[in-house]
Amino acid sequence: MQELAIVEHFCYYVGMGSHQVQTPGWNIVGHGHAVDILRRTLAAQQVRHAYLFAGPARIGKSTLALRFAQTLLCTGGPDPHISPQEPCNSCLSCRKVMHGNHPDVHVITKAADKQFILIEQVRALQSDASRRTLEGRRNIFIIENAQDMNVQAANCILKTLEEPEADVVLLLTVPDTGLLLPTILSRVQQVPMQLLTSQQIKQALEQQWEVEPEEATLVSALAAGRLGWAVQAVEEEDLLDERKAQLDVLTKLPAVTKVQRFDFVQRLGTDGEKLRHMLELWLLWWRDMVLAANGCLDLTVNVDMRDLLKTQSAKVGTHEAERMVRAILQTQESLDQNVNARVALEVLMLDTPTIKL
Repeated sequence: MQELAIVEHFCYYVGMGSHQVQTPGWNIVGHGHAVDILRRTLAAQQVRHAYLFAGPARIGKSTLALRFAQTLLCTGGPDPHISPQEPCNSCLSCRKVMHGNHPDVHVITKAADKQFILIEQVRALQSDASRRTLEGRRNIFIIENAQDMNVQAANCILKTLEEPEADVVLLLTVPDTGLLLPTILSRVQQVPMQLLTSQQIKQALEQQWEVEPEEATLVSALAAGRLGWAVQAVEEEDLLDERKAQLDVLTKLPAVTKVQRFDFVQRLGTDGEKLRHMLELWLLWWRDMVLAANGCLDLTVNVDMRDLLKTQSAKVGTHEAERMVRAILQTQESLDQNVNARVALEVLMLDTPTIKL
């Protein structure tokens, strides 16, 4: 899994992202291949009972799932009894899905104060699935970050996947299919999604969010293929400042003592979401270190910090930078497997190369 993740982080920067700028009707930037899979399903009138949208965090999996739900419930097509191949975005049903208040669209996520999606939530889903739809032709359930289901919940959802109600469609999202049970994967239609190119994100920011070209260029580079992150960056002014502050700390860690590194871990706390965002940022930084160490500075994401990347990568070298990328991936995997966060991060501190700044 680690080697696949490393390839994934690198392949985007050599042009393996999807190339469509926007898919009309669906209001989706890129992801033309994923949309085509869903369109073929609709054209053949062979809608499956379960779909799995898989790909890196914040690239638009939940957005595409909602657009698919919108299309399945759209009443603006030529035949009110058959789903069109794209949402009309104007009928009452489409507007309700867009605004999050359609009674036949149910979103299941991990509660803010819980570590998992619990079996009680899946049982509630099954209860709702057994009832007739209130307005639309289908009952749609979106399970965001399905890897957050605990073992009991994951086993429970299998019953719905094995014996689905005729009008029920389950839409699951996951960053990596390897995080789900094989028995779940065998019962869903997989819809793979890729990172976008920086040009796709830049164009979307300028055209749809009216971002100035200079800001759009910087944000699209820093987004590393994640449109969701880019949109958040332009809508929340302090996000880029927070990124800069975190990198200021992270880039100094190789030069401090192990005691100071452990103090840093202790100050981080145990907020899982915060730790994951930090590790994503750190992974991109060390990925850039690998590129810089190999003379590919123009391919780095952190375009505003290339001078520092050039200096530090010369001291670290390719081997140590690659080893650090693997160590961060291992830490992310450990957190996904609910290993003690502090222990996992302390191990990462020990793995961090030591250099003199």
